[in-house]
Amino acid sequence: MKGKAPRTANVYEAKNGDGEPSKNMPIILFLGRDVKEYVSESATIIKRHIDDGNIRCAKCLRPMRTHSKYGRGIKETGERIIIIIVWCSKCRAWHALLPDFLIGYKHYSGNEIESVIIDSGAEPVSNIETEASEATARRWIKQVGTRVVQAVGILKYLFGRAGQAVSEVAIDAGPAYSELEQVLEMAPAPVKYSGNKLGLANIWLGTSGTAAYI
Repeated sequence: MKGKAPRTANVYEAKNGDGEPSKNMPIILFLGRDVKEYVSESATIIKRHIDDGNIRCAKCLRPMRTHSKYGRGIKETGERIIIIIVWCSKCRAWHALLPDFLIGYKHYSGNEIESVIIDSGAEPVSNIETEASEATARRWIKQVGTRVVQAVGILKYLFGRAGQAVSEVAIDAGPAYSELEQVLEMAPAPVKYSGNKLGLANIWLGTSGTAAYI
């Protein structure tokens, strides 16, 4: 894996299906920088991944195929997009293909959540500008913040295994999100993503072989 961008093949079973029409974790991919680009380009990108056999079942490694689709809204903008689901006919496993600007099981976009996480490092929650309620923002800070800490540890191991050792000395201690940004800059290869660092981390976490995502 040294020097190569992450494959999209690694998928895993989810702990629950809250908020998504599947018992399996979503697969996070770059499918466009925003909703407009997603609408115009995602079908072509997904078809290329499937035709190239890049999306494989985690259990039997057979290439997965398109199964169905469903609509998903983005709460803060009112936009709605169509999400594609892929299927392994042998293992009867299926996974939603999410663009990296979304986070699994969240109604708001990854961009909105990321903004709250960043602002929470300098502002009290009551002062953060967000379309979400204060209670929701606090839940993100606690839940997503914990996942970011876990992601940093997994990515350090993953990058090291790929031949790109992460220097602890080079990382400035601070908020977990800041450490995540620094670790992602040490990735073994550049990866195309929408600009959301939480989404970029999720693309890489999809190669870790562990049931973890932000």
